[in-house]
Amino acid sequence: MTKISPHSGIIKENIHHFPLRVYYEDTDVGGVVYYANYLKFMERARSEMLKVLGIDQKAMLDYNKPDDVSFVVRHAEIDFKQAARFDDELIVKTEIIKLGGASIVMKQIISKDGILLVESIIKAAVIGQDGKPKRLPKAIADKLNV
Repeated sequence: MTKISPHSGIIKENIHHFPLRVYYEDTDVGGVVYYANYLKFMERARSEMLKVLGIDQKAMLDYNKPDDVSFVVRHAEIDFKQAARFDDELIVKTEIIKLGGASIVMKQIISKDGILLVESIIKAAVIGQDGKPKRLPKAIADKLNV
């Protein structure tokens, strides 16, 4: 069973809201968030969304069972609108916009005080132990149909 932390965020109107603070380690020499760190922020938000939905990624990664699957990002589109800075409090919103048999498409935005900073579309594939596409198990698909 996945333990849900109070820091895992919440789902409102089918959108997961994940709060985070920018730490010094997240910034570059110019004092703004280093661009690649936005991808890390979005990955954390997706992982926490799965926890909130009751999907145990750790159990999914138990490769001792032949029916196990995992998610891998296969495509990412990202637009940087404005920069975040050290100690900013951000919200990462994740919305599932399409659920396929062996794929999931999500829209993610990062904002500060309602101002859009980053906008992205993330396409993830569902794969089996062999690294090949695999149909999403119904139990997981049902939880993702928020």
